[in-house]
Amino acid sequence: MLRRKDQGFTLIELLVVIAIIAILAAILFPVFAQAREKARAISCLSNVKQMGTASMMYAQDYDESLVFAGNRFAHQNDSCFNGNSNYNANNRAWVDWEIPLLAYTKNSQIFICPDKREFGCFGYAMNVDSSNDDFPGSPSPPGAWGSATSTGGAVVGPVTLAAVVAPAECLFIYDSHDEQLENLFSPSIVGDNVPDTEAWETMDSWLQALKAGLTNETTLINNFKAGPWRHSGMLNICWLDGHAKAKKFSSLEQKNLDIENINYTISTDPLWPE
Repeated sequence: MLRRKDQGFTLIELLVVIAIIAILAAILFPVFAQAREKARAISCLSNVKQMGTASMMYAQDYDESLVFAGNRFAHQNDSCFNGNSNYNANNRAWVDWEIPLLAYTKNSQIFICPDKREFGCFGYAMNVDSSNDDFPGSPSPPGAWGSATSTGGAVVGPVTLAAVVAPAECLFIYDSHDEQLENLFSPSIVGDNVPDTEAWETMDSWLQALKAGLTNETTLINNFKAGPWRHSGMLNICWLDGHAKAKKFSSLEQKNLDIENINYTISTDPLWPE
């Protein structure tokens, strides 16, 4: 018997169509999510590339010296950065490395990582010694803290481009991370999502633990989502020659974190603690 022209779909036909749509959605949604994440990663890589360009411009203006990781810089207020950004001739505020680069970027939004917008303008970190408790003879990161007076006179000299042995292999600016890294393997303590914009020691500690087999990259990624490997297991890096490239954390060497380009061990450094 012929179907009437005004007859609608049967229930079975509707269920089949719905099932097909559901299957297609299940297949395509993860693909769309991956595409969005890839777009965010590319945008982030563009950010660090612009920071690298700004850093090189800064260095050319200051006798090929790298921007201080922190100092009493003369600067203007910027709404993206919290904290005291006011200064005057006699009492300049202490600020991090992003502020002096603003004169070259003209855009504070590049300091916001698309995958960690909750970090605000502290989405990226500089490879810099985070304290003074390194072992004797330890490698020197490219970022240096300027011990400045109230009028802005730096006591500690900056790192010069000429001091860097292998600029294309020296990590400079990268994705920042939660500052409570020491709590990584403690299930009772949760990181507070406060971004750390300088962390040579913690990066080195992670790396040495990974190379020694004390942990593995999968464990790091799965247990510490706020780590620098947030772009599908990759971290975006601006290297000291100005080029930007994403790498797996496990592919780094200790020599990539210091200007000497050396993997320090007891055999290469007599001051290495036993």
